[in-house]
Amino acid sequence: MNTEPPEGDDLQRMLVAMKQNVLERATPRRRRRARPGLVIGVVGLLALGTASGAVALSLSQQDRPVAAPTETQEPEPAPSATTPTSAPITATPTPRPVPTPTPTSEPDVRIPGDCYLLVPDSDYARFFGAAQHTSTIWTPEGGGRQPDGNDRIQGLRDPDEALSCTWQNEGVVANISVVVRPAFEDDAAEIPELVAESNPTCEDRLGGRACSWTPGTDSGDAVRGTYFTRGNLTIDIMQTDFPTNGLLPAIVGEIWGD
Repeated sequence: MNTEPPEGDDLQRMLVAMKQNVLERATPRRRRRARPGLVIGVVGLLALGTASGAVALSLSQQDRPVAAPTETQEPEPAPSATTPTSAPITATPTPRPVPTPTPTSEPDVRIPGDCYLLVPDSDYARFFGAAQHTSTIWTPEGGGRQPDGNDRIQGLRDPDEALSCTWQNEGVVANISVVVRPAFEDDAAEIPELVAESNPTCEDRLGGRACSWTPGTDSGDAVRGTYFTRGNLTIDIMQTDFPTNGLLPAIVGEIWGD
């Protein structure tokens, strides 16, 4: 390889070549002109693509079914718990418990203080007529006494006393006896058992227990017995040829106020 520096004509040609090379690099290159047809075509394609896209989008939207607007029902307002000012305020009555009545025992009553007080005054003649009557108060000691003014006004104050009455028609057997006494005395004397032995007909009436029977007699007299128990008292009626109508209800009404 020749490493000698150029001389003469060779040196001159090398310098000219280097100068041209420098000039060519220093001279600006001419810009390539864009082709108008290509630019217009690209713009047209873009515009056509945009329009086609719009048309396609429009057609796509038209093809899709449009959902009907959904009606939303507003919830009805809940009724107000407040009472209108114009409405009258009525308090609901609180039901009160009705007490069940407790059965009570028959209240104790007093025995009338005389025989004519056993029935109403207006009925006395109807029951007893002109028969003579005898009044006796039996005492706890076993004796008897006549009624006094206090007995007639207040009744028998001693709960152990009894009233015995007899009405007798003069000259004949016809008579009637009424005894009103404390029930405990009858129990002690076993009178209920004696009545039961007579095969009585018994029923609940007049607020108590009434039994009646017809004992037989050798004389053939019509005898009728009535035994009544109510509360603290008993009423014992014996009638011999002395019929009455409604005597027991009348006595019960005077003693118990029925």
